[in-house]
Amino acid sequence: MGGGFAEEDLPVNILAEGYSILRSCIEQFAQLGFKIATLIDHRLMQHIRISPIHEFKSVSSHEDFVSGIKAFADQVDYALTLAPESKGILKDLSSIIVNSQATFLGSKPDSIEQAGDKLKTMNLAKELGLNVPATFSPSYNDSFDKIQSEVDVLGYPLIVKPIDGVGCQGLTKVTNPNDLGFGLQAAHAVTSMDNCIVQEFIEGTPISTSLLVNDDKVVPISINHQNLRLDSMKKSGDYLGGEVPYSIPKYNDEIFETSVKLVEQMNLNGFIGVDLVVGEEGVFVIEVNPRVTVPFIAINELANRNVAKELIEIVEKGKITGEIKLNGSATFSKITVPSTFNKVARFERAAIIDGVLSPPFPVGNNSHSYALLMGLGATMEMARKNFRNIKNEVLKNLS
Repeated sequence: MGGGFAEEDLPVNILAEGYSILRSCIEQFAQLGFKIATLIDHRLMQHIRISPIHEFKSVSSHEDFVSGIKAFADQVDYALTLAPESKGILKDLSSIIVNSQATFLGSKPDSIEQAGDKLKTMNLAKELGLNVPATFSPSYNDSFDKIQSEVDVLGYPLIVKPIDGVGCQGLTKVTNPNDLGFGLQAAHAVTSMDNCIVQEFIEGTPISTSLLVNDDKVVPISINHQNLRLDSMKKSGDYLGGEVPYSIPKYNDEIFETSVKLVEQMNLNGFIGVDLVVGEEGVFVIEVNPRVTVPFIAINELANRNVAKELIEIVEKGKITGEIKLNGSATFSKITVPSTFNKVARFERAAIIDGVLSPPFPVGNNSHSYALLMGLGATMEMARKNFRNIKNEVLKNLS
């Protein structure tokens, strides 16, 4: 579904991710013979390049958005929300759908609220004996001096982020006390909560796991590498992309065991992502994402089974039809490109290139835009080579 930002400026930095996931989900469900209904932000209507969409509603206001969801949820067999958990958005949408005629392929509102609260997730992981970063949760109402004195024990660098953030929004790597104020402001700007999270920085490899889940069963699908930009010069972090599948042979079993042990206690349903860091002292839990995450787009390309079908199976029957195996490798990433605003011909050329999952939409009068590309190959090296070729072709068509 689209249109959640109908009354705000479109956030071009996460538009590419959201569009790519929407496209991948539509393609998967269409392969199963389903007719597709979705909401589309009115600013994107003439630029959508997803097929097939059998029914849609254009959204230009929050009222359009909510009424559209309610209308579709009572017409369709299955509903899936693609939305951030920040500011309670995902929880509110799930509340609408669980009270509709549709079978919801996601988690219940209270479970989303639990998982979307990174502090609650940290506390649960700690109770389960899992590794977590040392964490404080200062109030924005506290004086800066009080916050600084509390978190100094963590040492620097440290991580500041909102409790209910999505991706790397509002997340900052702070390398010295002078930048702590910026980190607190960046986290506060994207949340409605009174507290934030300040954590020790775990040096290591950022990864995630992708799981299919219902109340009684957790089925691991993949370990994924995460490509994060964590600049320390008073700049919020950014999720750029990743690689699927990924392996750290010494820790693969611990990675899956940690993810399963945590998610089993959270009463979640559907496609779930768990973010972790593998450091010198083992596997550390960072957060749980109670929704479809970006690696879904790669898993769909590599899996021996239709993941949408398995999603339905796990939610409705508590099991999948067979083992999901990934054949080959995928690397995907957002790239920054010159803005296509008022340059629709260039957008059109880039949009039809194979491997462009989200083209650089000509919306917002910015100096740049983002495209999300994915390279595939029998090996990761071949996938990276394919990605480089796609990137070069995109840049050539936008110049």
